[in-house]
Amino acid sequence: MAEEKQERYQPDPRTWLLLCLLGIASIILIHSEIGGLCVFLFCILIHFFTGKAGRAFSYLLCYLIFTGIAWAGVKLVEHDVVFSVSSMLSSIGVVGRKAIIPLAFAVCLSKEPTGSLMAALQKLRFPKAVGIAVAILLRFFPTISGEYRAIRSSQRFRGIGVGVFHTLTHLPSTVEYILIPLVLRTTKVAEELSASMTVRGVRFSGETVSYRAIRFTWKDAILCTLMLLISGLVFSLERGGVL
Repeated sequence: MAEEKQERYQPDPRTWLLLCLLGIASIILIHSEIGGLCVFLFCILIHFFTGKAGRAFSYLLCYLIFTGIAWAGVKLVEHDVVFSVSSMLSSIGVVGRKAIIPLAFAVCLSKEPTGSLMAALQKLRFPKAVGIAVAILLRFFPTISGEYRAIRSSQRFRGIGVGVFHTLTHLPSTVEYILIPLVLRTTKVAEELSASMTVRGVRFSGETVSYRAIRFTWKDAILCTLMLLISGLVFSLERGGVL
């Protein structure tokens, strides 16, 4: 008899939420480049461990890009370029590089089914109103991102430039052809999400359940504990002057 193929490990929604909060705490408390790199690499390892290698490589690429931007800002200061320009580049590089960590976990949380997410938040004793707000928020931005890409594709098919250079040199047309349709679609998306939530029974006063079993397993505990230990160790080494 052939052995049944084991299902891929899927972290509990609460795990992504805790990792996101720990990521936010780490970027606030850890300031050294080496310390931030250690936490970021552990974030990448988590994505590989949970079968999200594609996202891990994209985050690595983003990290390298932001590092390059920060490095360019430092070099421009050395060559007596306008301080405001070099300072802006350095800030963009540093902030963008740090923001990847919590945003990576937030993206994983946003990919969770609405029912699973709300059931997990209810197990954490969050008020149902908070769970509904979080669920709508996490669904709203990915949907708007898809609408934005659809609008850009539509304008491209019509022969209207949508590149960065065209956007910067033709701001009035950008507002007319992209921002106004996006605002109109935002209103429509908000109505559709509200209707979808109503149909799914979010106003039901009883306990929220999910098709997928919501269990905080030992693997979830290990991931959160390791993230806490690594962030705490890096912070301690930084405070001690080692990093």
